[in-house]
Amino acid sequence: MKFMVGVMCALVGIILGQYLLSGTLAVYVSMLISFHLYLVYLVVMENREKGLSLPWGSTILTHAACMAIFIGMVQLRYHISFFWVIQYFAPALAPFEAEWLFTGGRKKHGVETAAPQVPMPEGTAGDYDEFLQYLSQEKRAFRKPGRSVREEHVLWMADRVKKQAAAAAQAAAIAAHAAAVAARQHSAHPAPR
Repeated sequence: MKFMVGVMCALVGIILGQYLLSGTLAVYVSMLISFHLYLVYLVVMENREKGLSLPWGSTILTHAACMAIFIGMVQLRYHISFFWVIQYFAPALAPFEAEWLFTGGRKKHGVETAAPQVPMPEGTAGDYDEFLQYLSQEKRAFRKPGRSVREEHVLWMADRVKKQAAAAAQAAAIAAHAAAVAARQHSAHPAPR
């Protein structure tokens, strides 16, 4: 459908330009009318309700730059071989401009799309060195496709803190057990007075 509309716009441009006018003006009118007809079709019929990708001023300046390319091509028609064929493909550039300027890709103000940031855990230089050693391993426990190194660091650090707490609890239990054994030995064999 788009292709047929593009061909029809090119034919309308050719008819208006070549049969109603003559000379350089005919080439200008042929290219600009066929391009704009196809661009209007794409914006109105194909990109409905999408809006502008850029602010109004930027859209106008970008469209003017595209028109400067067409005008430059017409000025260089004596130097471009087979220009008579190239001029009929002017509507073929309209889909690029329609996608670029009228896809509605502009971000809305006040809407945050980024994922919530996880605070970085506090660490020491030793933690940093151990994390670098962890990263150099071929098989890493917290590596998953699509996971960033930052997320991997947060998970690694949480696991490290959990293991350190477990080791500290185990050391405290061993120390308490050793103290209890020493107290029993001390009470079983009282010191002489």
